[in-house]
Amino acid sequence: MLFVIEITFEGETREVETEMPEVIVGRSTPVEEVDIDLSPDKMVSRKHIILKMEYNMGTAKNEAWIHDQGSSRGTLLNGEPITDPVKITKGDVIQIGESEIRVHLRKKPKPKSKMSFQEKVEARSKSFGESKSKRKPKDKISRDKLSGLPIMVEPDPPPAEEPPPPPAEEPPSPPAEELPISSQDEVSPGVAAALLSGACHTESAGFVAYSVEDLATAVNRYARENKMHAISASVVQEGKGSSACFRALVVFSNPNAD
Repeated sequence: MLFVIEITFEGETREVETEMPEVIVGRSTPVEEVDIDLSPDKMVSRKHIILKMEYNMGTAKNEAWIHDQGSSRGTLLNGEPITDPVKITKGDVIQIGESEIRVHLRKKPKPKSKMSFQEKVEARSKSFGESKSKRKPKDKISRDKLSGLPIMVEPDPPPAEEPPPPPAEEPPSPPAEELPISSQDEVSPGVAAALLSGACHTESAGFVAYSVEDLATAVNRYARENKMHAISASVVQEGKGSSACFRALVVFSNPNAD
């Protein structure tokens, strides 16, 4: 799980992500640093609060808690002063000095090598249509393994923009390719005869994937689970390169339909 901490001070908002289970919030000094420095807010104590990620065995979920560290000016949660540890829920507003803080937990994204096919489809679908210019930069913090002091990990700089290539005539789009079907999904002569005689019903379904191989796997799995045979498929490619997406409309023979 990740701590996602949004900080607003004097009209400016920044966001910090960290995997640390305990995050010290306050103001850093040359002698001692904190994980999240709220300087130049002078109303904040040196070590004002600690945010902790605690596991609840009753609900089997991680929870975010706030612990005031005896700050001189106190801490407000949704306008109410706190002294004892309090659980934070999404949407709560923490007031520290002149800074406002909002905290929630987020699951750490899986590496692509450990994602299932469906998870890859969902992750890529969420990225469609997003504008890179609207994404807010995030700070990431961790602790130095030797000293134990928090260190700030600077975000990677954006890649340099390359000049656009000169316009060129685009080749005609290739015809939709036939979707490769495994041998066990081939249409048998008996099925073809049944289709011509009207004794067998058909059913169509849509599929989306990010490679033709994954598309074929999804079609074959669907056919096996529903005890049907794929008859034909029309495939359309959207986008190019790593953002390419393949959509298919597949027609199945359904001998089990009434």
